[in-house]
Amino acid sequence: MTNSLFSNPAITTRNNKPSKLVGVVKLGLFSILMQTVTTQSVFAACAGVGCACEPSVIQFASPTMLPGPNGKYPISLEADNVEAQGEDTVSLSGNAEVTQGRQTIVADELKYYRDTDRVVASGSVEIISEDGDYISSDSIDVIAPSQIGSLNNSEFKLATSLTSEGGIDTVEIGARGTAGVLNLEGEGLMTMKDANFTTCPEGSNAVMVRAGSLELDNNAGVGVARNATVRFFGVPLVYLPYISFPLNDERKTGFLTPVFGSDTESGEIIEIPWYWNIARNQDATFTPVYYSDRGTQLKAEYRHESLNSQSLIYGEILPDDDLFGDDRHLLTIEHVQKFTDNLRGAIEFNDVSDSQYFDDLSNDVSRFSDSFVPQDASLTYSSDYLYVKVRANEYQIVDDEVVEENQPFERLPQVTFNTNLPEGPFGAEYGLNGSFTNFSSDFRVEGTRTSLSPYLSIPFENLWGYIEPKVTLHNRNYSLDNLEDGEDDNPSFTVPVFSLDVGVALEKNTSWLGKDALHTLEPRVFYVYAPDEDQSDIPDFDTGVSSLNSLNGIFRAHRFSGEDRVGDMNQITVGLSSEITDSETGDRRFSASIGQLYIIDDLEQNLDENTVIESGLGDLLAEFRVDGENAWSASGFFQYDHDENELEKVNLSVDYRPNSDGRKVIGLDYYVSKNFNNDTSTDQLTLSAHWPLTNHWSFFANERYSFEDSESLARTVGVEYDGCCWKIRFITSDGSRNSGNDDDKQFYFIELELNSLGGIGQQLF
Repeated sequence: MTNSLFSNPAITTRNNKPSKLVGVVKLGLFSILMQTVTTQSVFAACAGVGCACEPSVIQFASPTMLPGPNGKYPISLEADNVEAQGEDTVSLSGNAEVTQGRQTIVADELKYYRDTDRVVASGSVEIISEDGDYISSDSIDVIAPSQIGSLNNSEFKLATSLTSEGGIDTVEIGARGTAGVLNLEGEGLMTMKDANFTTCPEGSNAVMVRAGSLELDNNAGVGVARNATVRFFGVPLVYLPYISFPLNDERKTGFLTPVFGSDTESGEIIEIPWYWNIARNQDATFTPVYYSDRGTQLKAEYRHESLNSQSLIYGEILPDDDLFGDDRHLLTIEHVQKFTDNLRGAIEFNDVSDSQYFDDLSNDVSRFSDSFVPQDASLTYSSDYLYVKVRANEYQIVDDEVVEENQPFERLPQVTFNTNLPEGPFGAEYGLNGSFTNFSSDFRVEGTRTSLSPYLSIPFENLWGYIEPKVTLHNRNYSLDNLEDGEDDNPSFTVPVFSLDVGVALEKNTSWLGKDALHTLEPRVFYVYAPDEDQSDIPDFDTGVSSLNSLNGIFRAHRFSGEDRVGDMNQITVGLSSEITDSETGDRRFSASIGQLYIIDDLEQNLDENTVIESGLGDLLAEFRVDGENAWSASGFFQYDHDENELEKVNLSVDYRPNSDGRKVIGLDYYVSKNFNNDTSTDQLTLSAHWPLTNHWSFFANERYSFEDSESLARTVGVEYDGCCWKIRFITSDGSRNSGNDDDKQFYFIELELNSLGGIGQQLF
């Protein structure tokens, strides 16, 4: 609190007798770091999001007086007895209370020394700050303007929020504690001796930090404890001679929570991370890791961000791995640079010492594939009319089983561009897409590919629908090396593609489950033609058959991904889409679509030269989605193969996520995929759930089951107890089975997480 407390104060006694005090009194009521309590705290039972950890709250009367012309609240002094002792001292006794707005000092007895601005109070002293923070004490002796003083046998409460409604102020208690001696060292700074500190709600001291000394600096947002012991239900877990922690969302240099674990191969594992808050826009973390069966590893991460750039450097090194028998390392460098509003650059470099690194050292490799580690650099220019990207790309192979012909080509370099030109006459859309790529390989056909694809489209649109004819001319030119004798080293081809897309939009008012709704119906016809152009002498650098994972995939003008093939096409697709939306909220309640492909002529150009796709009925695709007003939603996708008279792909999902309780989540996903060419299939069911058993106990599970193998591929089951300021989990997990590895790996975990103090996890087996 920084406002001056006394300025022409109004002084009253509780028996309404006039006071004999004459003159002007000044007092500054200081900014306290902690939280408020004047009435009994509330910790209500609840059900719903976060109900197990709803914070304790304090309620007290809002200020009744309005601020004066200077913006400051007037001062009020109340007591059973108010007495002037000489010209410099004011004495209040019997329920003494000094208030300015929300700032309050309450005590049995209180004295104010005018010449030094000193306040001395005793007997059930309570101090409330403007923000609702609170300190109680046996006594207080403070110099108000400098906010320097001391309290004995104090209790403090740290406010995280304050709301006012109906004449009642309510604050939430974020942290609280006690101190044998509490010293006010100036505005926002407190030091304590023999202190206890906890973030648990009132009524629970499950997690407590006991410190010989505790410093809370609200201005710097830093707390420091010395000779500290972290206790869990009174049992000391760890002794820390020094611990520094943030009091707000600001980052803070210091040690992070240690991690203890074990691994069947690496043995016992101890990690002690140290965080360095270098500046507001850069930081670093250094983590020594001890493996009892391997040795000591060092992990380091550096991050930097500015208005025009972002950088990440991450590295790991394990010298002379005792099990592997050699040095091991991992390096990642990522950088994005904005040179101008139109020009940007990016670098991603990854390097790993050996192909077994990720399996042995359990790193997070979610951004890598199982077989390849990318190394990539690019420069991108974009404007209103032109987009150009220059890229150099290669991969480090980290899977020894990947044969040479399946390894990706290096692109050294690749230049892609496309235009976004202004609308032409009659609303015409036109432009040019293209690329130049140098594909490099040491043991296969390599060379350059130039791709140019100009296009022209003239869409006609109105309220009832649209008609969009489009013509694209695909030209490819190659310059190849590493060819066999007699092969053409400069093959090329040009294929025009014509498409016509026609759609109609119909709608009517209807009802859905008793509510007004809007029903739309949209028939669609899509025709595409491309002549048969021989491409048998063209290599396949990066081309594959496009997957049909949604209905939009059947309304396509190309059969292949990549640019080495332009398939011949003479086919028509007929589709129908329907949607129902809530007229009041605009929320979609139901949607469904179906599309049927009909191939008019045989398709000759395929990745396999000996394959011909015969004319006739092609794939039938259908999808739907239902979104209820409550927590339920469901979706489905189907792909039907007329030649096999069988479903080729099915994906069904059902989810339950009530908005009233975010802890309740159930998901069920069924997936079937069949490859009729090589007679392989996938038939799996995945179930995931997190469900509260009580306000504190929750159950969670994840199961992926293969009907083909008649076994679980991966399973995690556990229970969690949420004690508000601590959590404990009991988990059993079956690791996913790798291809060719039939060994079952089962793990058991017990994890203890102390909120605001980090987590302690122990893998048992």
